[in-house]
Amino acid sequence: MFPFKKPAPPADGGLSRRQALALCPVVSRDVGVDETAAGLVRLSLPVAVRPALAGLARRLGLWDGRVLRKTVELDAMGSTVWRLIDGRRTAGDIAAALAARYGLDAREAELAVAAFLRQLGRRGAVAVARGDAETGEREAGEKMPPAAGRD
Repeated sequence: MFPFKKPAPPADGGLSRRQALALCPVVSRDVGVDETAAGLVRLSLPVAVRPALAGLARRLGLWDGRVLRKTVELDAMGSTVWRLIDGRRTAGDIAAALAARYGLDAREAELAVAAFLRQLGRRGAVAVARGDAETGEREAGEKMPPAAGRD
């Protein structure tokens, strides 16, 4: 097997759009959040260092082993979506609020929110939890994982 081969997609096709929009995004505990003077959100995210590069950087004295952080500044729409992520609202609720605020079509807002949450998820800033849409509570025992897979 070639080591860099893309993994096969799930046999069942994954989640449907409605199932995905029923999930609740949750902010990671490792993400630092502050606001700029313009009212935009700035995120400070931990960056995972590849083990081979970390060992080389340590031997050369370029890295002391501390967690590296990357700063990302969100635009106006991204800041709006970020402020709506509270662990109780579903992705569909966030998309509806975004559509109402910016006058977007419902499908367009759903796609934009899904892409934004996917990108934040890849960076380790958010995760999704299954929740009860009526009560807004997550399943018992479910905790937010740390960003970038760290404990």
